[in-house]
Amino acid sequence: MTAHNFDVDITTPSTKQQVKINKDSISVNNQQINCADVKAVRYGVSLLGGAKNPNGKEYIIDILGDNGKTLNIRFKSDKVGDLLEEDHTYYYIMSGLWQYVKKQLINHFIEELNNKKEITIADTHINNQGFVMKYNSGFLFWKKQKTELVPWNNLKYYLSKGVLHVESISESKKHATFSLHNDWNAVVLNTMMHYLWQDQRKEKLAKGQAI
Repeated sequence: MTAHNFDVDITTPSTKQQVKINKDSISVNNQQINCADVKAVRYGVSLLGGAKNPNGKEYIIDILGDNGKTLNIRFKSDKVGDLLEEDHTYYYIMSGLWQYVKKQLINHFIEELNNKKEITIADTHINNQGFVMKYNSGFLFWKKQKTELVPWNNLKYYLSKGVLHVESISESKKHATFSLHNDWNAVVLNTMMHYLWQDQRKEKLAKGQAI
């Protein structure tokens, strides 16, 4: 059986960017980042013209490498339907990004948690025991910001309008939000949460077991 080829070589609609992705590197026009040097990604599709009466779509893919170097892929559609040419272009690029970049970022996060190290996404710290949440305590002028570890078994998560919400089951004021479009590696965290909620992986992490 022939192995699937995830290499990408395409010119984006509207913006005419030349995008190439393979197991070694990602290039956009004349700019390049090696896959091994990618530190973070963010991406998403937005409706243009307002949610009630949209008149198009915008597709955004950002890649962050060493020393703050970024690659930015942008293109638009003046249509709103499903399975547009631009949708196919987006998913084609994303298939290569998933295979050669996002998988390694998820594996890196899992390895860090297995080694009882901390990862940080959008100023929220995460370790093998759970999420370190910031929240306000008190009332009115006596409010005080506190920080507390919320263990995995007291966490729930959900996705709404492109934002990942992670919150305490017992106290909803202890929560964190991550924009898939704007926060680096929020998309990686979202996939990792799905992974941790299967086969009792988060419970194993909390016990110090490798997953």
